Amino acid sequence: MNRLILNGKYIILSLLITTHTIWAIHNPQSVYWGVTALCLYYLFFGFYAGIFLLPKENRFWKMIFGALSTMFVQIIFLTIIYWFYQFNANILIVITVLIPILIGLQKQQPDDIFANVEKILDYDSYVQVKSYLGTKFFSFLFILFDLALFFTLWQRQSTDTIISPWKLVGPRFFILFFISTLLLLWILQKSKEKAWNVFLIIIHSLLILNVCQIVYALGFGFDPIIHESAEKWIAQNGVIAPKEPYYLGQYMLVLTWNFISHLKITALDQYLVPMMSGIILPLVSYFSLSRTKYADKLFPALALIPLLPLSFLIMTTPNNLALLLFFMVIFWLWYEESQTNSRIWIFSVLLIIAITLIHPFIGLPAGLIYLLYKLWQRNSLISYFVGVPSLIVIIPLTLYANALRLGERMILGNPLNNLNNFLSIFNFPHWIWLDKGNLAWQALYIYRQAIVGLFVIVAGYGMYLAIKKYQEKITWFLIMLIPGLFIGAFVLATAVNFPVVISYEQKSYATRLLQMILIILLPFFIIALRELFIIIRKKTFWQFFVATFFALLLLISWYFTYPTRDPISFYTGYNIRAVDIQTIHFIDNRNKGVKDYIVLSNQYIAAAALREFSFAKYFDTAIGQEYFYSIPTGGPLYQYFRKMVYEQPKRQWMEEAMRFAGVKKAYFVHTNYWAPAGEIRDAAKLEADKWWELGEGRTWVYEYVLDK
Repeated sequence: MNRLILNGKYIILSLLITTHTIWAIHNPQSVYWGVTALCLYYLFFGFYAGIFLLPKENRFWKMIFGALSTMFVQIIFLTIIYWFYQFNANILIVITVLIPILIGLQKQQPDDIFANVEKILDYDSYVQVKSYLGTKFFSFLFILFDLALFFTLWQRQSTDTIISPWKLVGPRFFILFFISTLLLLWILQKSKEKAWNVFLIIIHSLLILNVCQIVYALGFGFDPIIHESAEKWIAQNGVIAPKEPYYLGQYMLVLTWNFISHLKITALDQYLVPMMSGIILPLVSYFSLSRTKYADKLFPALALIPLLPLSFLIMTTPNNLALLLFFMVIFWLWYEESQTNSRIWIFSVLLIIAITLIHPFIGLPAGLIYLLYKLWQRNSLISYFVGVPSLIVIIPLTLYANALRLGERMILGNPLNNLNNFLSIFNFPHWIWLDKGNLAWQALYIYRQAIVGLFVIVAGYGMYLAIKKYQEKITWFLIMLIPGLFIGAFVLATAVNFPVVISYEQKSYATRLLQMILIILLPFFIIALRELFIIIRKKTFWQFFVATFFALLLLISWYFTYPTRDPISFYTGYNIRAVDIQTIHFIDNRNKGVKDYIVLSNQYIAAAALREFSFAKYFDTAIGQEYFYSIPTGGPLYQYFRKMVYEQPKRQWMEEAMRFAGVKKAYFVHTNYWAPAGEIRDAAKLEADKWWELGEGRTWVYEYVLDK
């Protein structure tokens, strides 16, 4: 048997790298060795997995997609084991050893990770690189400007109240971004250096998608902290109950990286999706489209992917991670369509299973799309007949099955009676008041509202080009997906209702399907933009004009990618602050760590409690278990908090909440940003047993003790 596992070089290096990884798992003191072990493991075994999956591609792409495949296999194995047992270091070690064995069972290939390494390290090649970089003044200038932007964001990092990250920077910051983008688009139109161009796009993409991760020192968003708390609980206890058949894929990935690298779970959660997105979007889109008919003038078009504000990729949640991987599914279809490699489907299957384990509401439609694609290759007519109805019903049926599993109800209604639920998805959010700003601000927000429509129009032109000019057969298949997903979103928003799910969460189901449509359209958007850069390829004036025009549009899209607070936008989303963490520890210390109390607070105080205490305390109530801090999931404790801030901060509500939870002590936490802050503060003092002011008036804590 001519198997790779019998190759002496593979056995020795495999043993060394695997042993190093196991040692890293058992030695949490060294982050350096842990990160090194994680990288070596993915790169080495990823390379040999890539040899099997993509035998005709060069080493770089073998390593990239092989490493991703290795990551997907980890997710799959660990999720299955966790579902039937638990997660711990010993199980991770077993999988760490098993994967090299499975990879080693393939037949030996002539390619070797160290073959011709002397050419890679050749001195002359470094002289050429040095010469290239030395003559590319604009490239150096671009990197310098982007580094200055990163540094500015880092300097503005805050643990205080942040409504919008843009409130922390001034006009010069945006001017510098505009100039940096202009330089990038100019370079990409002129340069033929493929690897260097991809690298420059990745730098800019990382800047575009990581603003909040840099500025919000204690984390951005509420949902990521819930998932982070679940991951910490599993890391400490091996399992979290009840086990749910979703999100586990992300949990296993984060825990794997945490156990090997020893990077903090908080940091991994903050940067996972934004960092992966900044790298994967340019790499995968370039790989897929350059392998077909679109290599020429592709780079400037790839740099403009963020013209569509990628707000769903700026923080880590299972939904966002699944959408990022769905992006990979769509571009992989383009690559698979142009290949004859009989093994290529293996990557697709691993990818789709991983997405499903991360978030089934994205993974199941992704899996259905891939099955329809395989059917379409054999019989396009049947795939069209089956495709639209199946895409319409897959998520409603999935939600119904999940409701049955949980013993909940799903109510079907007349869509015509709830049209506004669907139309509201496309309206301005409630915090945008168009009439408050001047004409310039109004024009800016009208453009904001038109961005998606313009994206669809440009993508539609890309479809026309793909069909008429490039004879791209897969276009017809992808067009077929759009009405199915769109009607499915309409059905979810208008005809399906879950009484126990808060209203904005129900709307999010429909929004996810619409986001999947935008991802399907993205290759066509790139093709259309690429065509423009082909037309102006020898027209210097127009190249500069187009670069300037798109640099301005990308600046505007970047602005709208994140929460805004300006003369028109009155966004009220906040973040965890240092004083919030101080507050929850103040309450805990007052009770000597015994959590026999409840706290009525807004979601960010509750998020601070989740981050610091995880799922340490629940109370048994008449309707089930309730977390000891009020969380906005429709539970009664949060409704009592709403009464305290929206009606009147009366002792009556606090006593009712205590009786509901079966405790004798409760706290009401009020923050200085919750209007009318002064009125609520002074009214709550009147009936509280005790109260304290923390953080120079940023929070107020009110204590209530139940006598009877």
